[in-house]
Amino acid sequence: MSNLDLKKGERAEELLRKYFLSIGYYVLRSVEFKYHGFDITDIDLWLYSRPSPISRERTNVDIKMKKQPQALERVLWTKGLQKVLNLEKCIVATTDKRPDVTEFGIEHDVLILDGNFLSKLTSTERYDDKRISEEEFENLLTLLDSSSYGGNWKQRYRKSKAVLVTKLNFDGVNHLLDDIQYYLERVATSENESYSPACRALYSSISMLLILLDYSIKDIIFKEHEERVKMISEGIRYGIDGKDQAKKLLSMATTLISSFVGSAPIDNTAITAEVENQFKSIPAEIIGNHFSTTQSMKNMFHLAIAFEGLAFGKETVRTIDLEFEMKSILGVLCDFNSIDRKKVIR
Repeated sequence: MSNLDLKKGERAEELLRKYFLSIGYYVLRSVEFKYHGFDITDIDLWLYSRPSPISRERTNVDIKMKKQPQALERVLWTKGLQKVLNLEKCIVATTDKRPDVTEFGIEHDVLILDGNFLSKLTSTERYDDKRISEEEFENLLTLLDSSSYGGNWKQRYRKSKAVLVTKLNFDGVNHLLDDIQYYLERVATSENESYSPACRALYSSISMLLILLDYSIKDIIFKEHEERVKMISEGIRYGIDGKDQAKKLLSMATTLISSFVGSAPIDNTAITAEVENQFKSIPAEIIGNHFSTTQSMKNMFHLAIAFEGLAFGKETVRTIDLEFEMKSILGVLCDFNSIDRKKVIR
């Protein structure tokens, strides 16, 4: 599917995605928002930026390219979604050119990209065609779904995007680490037609992982290196609730087990020790050591954008041809998952 085959709204979303990428944002398109399994809405564009080392901005963008776009209603809807998702900003892109719409947006702290802006954007050829669209990307993943690999790659990708909206923390980091293990194993064994989409899926997941890490560590950037390593490692081992909460839940679980088995002897200490050993066996320090350095923390956001660009590039870049920093990240992820680097970086 080429960009020419896209519907009007899809083309507009792709064009605005390229625009926001060009001014330094990390951008996800068509992000599902669900609640307890119920579909609520799709976020047309989700933007992430890093204005300073200690601040981050997340923005939801609503895009309507209809003859009667109901722009005032979209302002209310988009502002409400921003509040529900606890984001910093929101934007409405509309074909409506009325000044009243812009004024209404200003009153409610909603940036309006009106019909005049969109007309200029669509009439110029400022963006080259070096990216594939979201639809093309998902089509490639669908090909893998029907191959011997299976695994519903497209659905896995969509769930990962949704994580950045609802779990922008270490729980989300662990979700992406699971995905990355899956893709690393596929890249290590894939050949011919399956290699390219497997690499794209891997690059996309790494880009999302880096955004999750960037947001999760924003408050520890000024701590000592050893403390940063500890906090990242514990986040990977125990998730957002942390080590103390994990121990509390474990204690409750062992007590509950004892109450059910009655008079049968239960060695709670042994159970607790075994579970703690399982946590300790996770080689989280491999990731903690790499991403806790000042240079890694500084470059994380830009590398996320670079990996996203590789995922959606017209031509697939082989893992062996990645730049040094990107190849280092790939190596760290291989080590974390006990996967031979040489089988992946080739």
